Amino acid sequence: MTANREEFIRRQSALADFGELALRCEDLQEILEEGCRLVAEALGTDMAKILEIEHHQNTGLVRAGLGWRPGIVGQQRISLDDRSSEAFAVAESKPVVTQDIATEDRYDFPEFMHEHGVVGLVNVPIFLPGGRPYGLLEVDSREPRNFRDEDIEFLRTYAAVLGPVIDRLFKIADLEHSNERFRLVVENARDFAIMLSDPDDIITDWFPGAVETFGWSEEEMVGRPIATLFTPEDQENDVPEWETGTALANGKAPDVRWHATRGGGRVYLDGQTIALRNPDGTVRGFLKIAQNLTERKRNEERQNVLLAELQHRVRNVLAMVAAVVQRGDLSGTTQDFRDRLSGRIAAMARTQALLTRGAGVGVDLQGMVRDELLTQAATENRFRIEGPPITLAPKAAEVLTLAVHELATNATKYGALSQATGTVDVQWRVQTRGNEDRLEFAWSESGVELGPEPPRRKGFGTELITRRVPYELRGTGELKLNGDGLECRIAFPLIPGESILQQDAPPASPLRARGS
Repeated sequence: MTANREEFIRRQSALADFGELALRCEDLQEILEEGCRLVAEALGTDMAKILEIEHHQNTGLVRAGLGWRPGIVGQQRISLDDRSSEAFAVAESKPVVTQDIATEDRYDFPEFMHEHGVVGLVNVPIFLPGGRPYGLLEVDSREPRNFRDEDIEFLRTYAAVLGPVIDRLFKIADLEHSNERFRLVVENARDFAIMLSDPDDIITDWFPGAVETFGWSEEEMVGRPIATLFTPEDQENDVPEWETGTALANGKAPDVRWHATRGGGRVYLDGQTIALRNPDGTVRGFLKIAQNLTERKRNEERQNVLLAELQHRVRNVLAMVAAVVQRGDLSGTTQDFRDRLSGRIAAMARTQALLTRGAGVGVDLQGMVRDELLTQAATENRFRIEGPPITLAPKAAEVLTLAVHELATNATKYGALSQATGTVDVQWRVQTRGNEDRLEFAWSESGVELGPEPPRRKGFGTELITRRVPYELRGTGELKLNGDGLECRIAFPLIPGESILQQDAPPASPLRARGS
């Protein structure tokens, strides 16, 4: 066997060995290092390197190499300027041979190559598929060398094989990076429900955000139709079919609605269903991604309820104020009228402050009575309050607050609280009649010294207790004056009721204004 044939076989063997390595290895650095070794062995040198072009710096990094001292591979860079043989090789897309750098006047060579005793070298550009330059394969010799044509062709062949191998490893690395990013996204996007389905909209992938949003595990949902997530009414109205049909026609479809969850609950999602297609246009499946906005939706609904409640209360409060002004007591001075009006509006304001804490809240009866009595500057040793805990609905709270205010005002001016020995006793109880609970409220004054002719006043308070209570609360109200002071009894069913003086309520008979 001739020397040339032995050399040919050795080089073919080097290419075959490299091909086998490229098939089983996915480590780019290992492949590049082994490539340098095989090339150096095939050409009978002890030095080789692969340069990776750094386009943003116009340099070439010594990415892999053989025969170089520590600190060169992975760190040393070569300038790719106009005096660089490497840059010329890439620009011309052909190898560049330098027999002896001492006599070469076309190019400049890095100092580290002089330090390593490099004399002759050949640069072969490496291109990725599509003609994109990756770098250069360089074989270095410590003595002048006239690289033969067969040497150059071998290196060109080797570089042509190396380009696609590098490109494949880049794509694998990019895919792994993309997969890792996708994994991190879907595993940490817990507020987003993400799932994949096949062309028949059967779930194939069910990610952690979907588990957290809907409550079903991956094992429970893979293989089930996406329609499982829709509410019964949406399924009845063919919303799942509309959504996939729209996604097929337009590429995507909005998915903003309530969905069913494990255990019969519901969750509000804002997202899209996206049709996934193969390169040939056939349907590969669907991606459904949606953000869990349940809490925001419920907050919006609560906000709307509160806004409607506030609007309703503002209208009713204004109507109440107008009614109080219209039915105010006209006897006495302007100052008297203003004082009475101010007290009644203040009583309504205290009730409204309690009612507007939220939608549908009520008023504690005991707290309301105590506040009204203390507002009249009565000390707690002048009155007694007794009764079970009761929360009044809005309508009952507004009516009874005004009634207690009128009773307390009257007691301060004319009754028990106007005299040193007078006291007020307030009691209530709940009586059940049939299926209805009724509140029985009693106000009793004692220790009052009445004159020979007790006053006979029928003012706003009297009209309120004896006429508005029966009308507004479907109950009864009575006042009577005994020998020891005033007594009042009010009874009405404890049922939910909106604010008094509603817009749609039938007009009540006018309340006469006769004194206080």
